[in-house]
Amino acid sequence: MLQHKLLSSCETDYSTDRHSWIEIERQVRNLAEAGFTHTQWMQNWQGEYLYSPSEMFQARDVLRHYGIHAHSIHASEGGVRTVRIDGKLRYLNRYRLTDIRKDYTSPNEYCRLAGVDLLKNRIDLCTHIGASVMVLHMQLPFMLFEEQPEEKNLYYRQVMKSFDEIRAYAVASGVRIALENMICTPQKYQDEQFDLLFDRYTDDFLVFAWDSGHGSLMCREDPYHFLKKYCDRLYATHLQDNESISDALLYQEDGDEADGEVLRHDRHWIPNVDGTLGRGMMDWELIAKYLAKAPLDLPADFEIMLSCDNPEEELEELKKCRIQAEKLYSMILSHK
Repeated sequence: MLQHKLLSSCETDYSTDRHSWIEIERQVRNLAEAGFTHTQWMQNWQGEYLYSPSEMFQARDVLRHYGIHAHSIHASEGGVRTVRIDGKLRYLNRYRLTDIRKDYTSPNEYCRLAGVDLLKNRIDLCTHIGASVMVLHMQLPFMLFEEQPEEKNLYYRQVMKSFDEIRAYAVASGVRIALENMICTPQKYQDEQFDLLFDRYTDDFLVFAWDSGHGSLMCREDPYHFLKKYCDRLYATHLQDNESISDALLYQEDGDEADGEVLRHDRHWIPNVDGTLGRGMMDWELIAKYLAKAPLDLPADFEIMLSCDNPEEELEELKKCRIQAEKLYSMILSHK
């Protein structure tokens, strides 16, 4: 019987989003030493940084040197939304932020156009490093929608204007944009978002990225809701294990406190695929069945967060992660 090579993928910023090329290369080297075959390029996943062409070539050559294939990246929507205020984590997503200079959803036309430039910059990064999918956040200012319903129409008008301008550029580059299910955003607003946009745009341009941790936190009745509903659009993943959150913490009257709790419970643990890691709530057999049906380019991307005391421990944790990624890969193939 023909044996498949076991493939595995873990994102480049598994130990935080580092911006020094020395640190970036160290992370890529560690992925290679741990035995990973693929990655999602995650550096500068938030903020307004623009890669120069020379940096895109550098990213390509670092990955090539260590034999790591990037089949996806995480783009930036512009701005930084996770902040600390008085020592507490806050997620600034309920209303529009006014200090973002590049935002493809902005009502300010100059800022919107700058946001389009930012997305095209990341499409260019994809083409340089050989990635075919670009994961993208779309923060929904849902409290603004509730208080001023007319703002929702303006918001989506700007989003569609931006996507209409980007579509031909992305399709010509062979890059799909994968919208991610979000944290700290109620499920009903995300259902509305995906249904509206997937109805308007074909899957050669706009597709879905499933974050398992976000699903476990925000989809209260079924953590796999988005995985099941948009399986036929699923081209990217952020796979992590989690413990979810209680209704009491999620539905606090103080929205900022609730969002802070959600952020703290977004654990990014190594997926406990074979049940040996002792923590995590996700059903990986069920997940594998849906990933096997999706048009996803395997291997599925893990998105973990390691906090280790020394380099040796970090490498050992990455090896544990790679073993789980290979087991999930085999599980997916068994359902093909």
